Parts: sequence; C-alpha cells; structure tokens
Amino acid sequence: MKEHSGQHVSRTASSLENVVNSCVQNDRAVGRDDAGMIYKRYYGYLFAIALRYVKSREDAEEFVNESFVRVFDKIRTFTGKGEGAEFERLFKAWMARICVNACIDYLRSKKVTQSLDDEESEIQVEDTLTTIGELLNAEDIMRLLLHLPDTQRTIFNLYEVEGYSHEEISQMLGMPASTSRTYLTRAKDKLRMLYLSRNLAERY
Repeated sequence: MKEHSGQHVSRTASSLENVVNSCVQNDRAVGRDDAGMIYKRYYGYLFAIALRYVKSREDAEEFVNESFVRVFDKIRTFTGKGEGAEFERLFKAWMARICVNACIDYLRSKKVTQSLDDEESEIQVEDTLTTIGELLNAEDIMRLLLHLPDTQRTIFNLYEVEGYSHEEISQMLGMPASTSRTYLTRAKDKLRMLYLSRNLAERY
C-alpha cells in the first residue's frame, strides 16, 4: 500500500514538473487540463494561507482564485530548479508568495495600516473568553489570530510565519521598519492576553 502511495506521489510530482517546465521552456500559457490539475491539488494549500490574513472565508476564496490567475499568468517566469519533491516544494513556495502578495494588495487597498493609537480599543478581553472546558489546540490558536486587528495579524504572519524581515515588511506595507516592530510586539502581547483569557475561562 505504501509503495502504491509513493508511486502516486511520484507521478503527480513528475506531472507538475513536466507541466511547469514545458510552459517555461516553450514560453506558453498553461493548458486548461493542466491548470485544473494544479488548481485542484493546491487550492487547499493556498486557502489555508489566505485564511491567515483575512477573517472571511469568502474573502479567502476570492484571494485564492486571484492567486491562481496570477500563478497561471506568471508560470513562465518560475525559475525554481530541482526534481520531484524538491521541485514541488519550490513551486509551492512560489505560489505562497503570490498568494500573500494578493492578500497584501487587498489589505493595502483597504488601508490596513491604521494608526497605532486606533488599535488600542479594537480588542476586548470579554469578547475572547471561551466556554469552560474547551481545549486550546492548533485551530484555536489560528482563531486567536483572527481576533487581532488587521495590521497586527498581517505583520505577525509576515514576520513569524512567512519569514519576512521588518525592512521587507516596511516596503510591502509602506511603513517604517520601526513601526512594523511595534505592531509585532503588540500582536504578541495581545495573543498572550487572549491565551491567558482562554485559560482563565477554562479554569472557572
């Protein structure tokens, strides 16, 4: 059974590699069937990334679809090298950056970078208390992120999850690097507060 599964992964990875390399080498757009294969295989992957930046599943779906439009439009510019699983890892990382950029473009258009003072009253402890006995797991932590103000959540994701530096974030969001650091500190402080609030609710 394991051997069959491994063969399936190998064929899929090879298919992705052949599709992308063919587009790059022949300077052509991805075909409908190949686009469908890529879309189905990586929709969930990009959807999970989008949900880190927006609270609405509808918005996340919109960003994912926009991301795939960009992926298929720019697939000829992909420069990743490697074979099999390594090729797929590089391609996924490339798609992830496109998805993050799609989310950032939207958030910038909505003026996500509001003033630091405006964010002080956006989160209330009583609104974050959980019912007694609810366990805190990975999904709970992701939900805690959704309680952060947009700017804090965005910078936390860009820095802690995506690995961008504060200098890079400052260019992406049009703010000083020092402001990015301040937002990150506040995001961590509020996540700590939310975590403690949930624990208190579980105890009492």
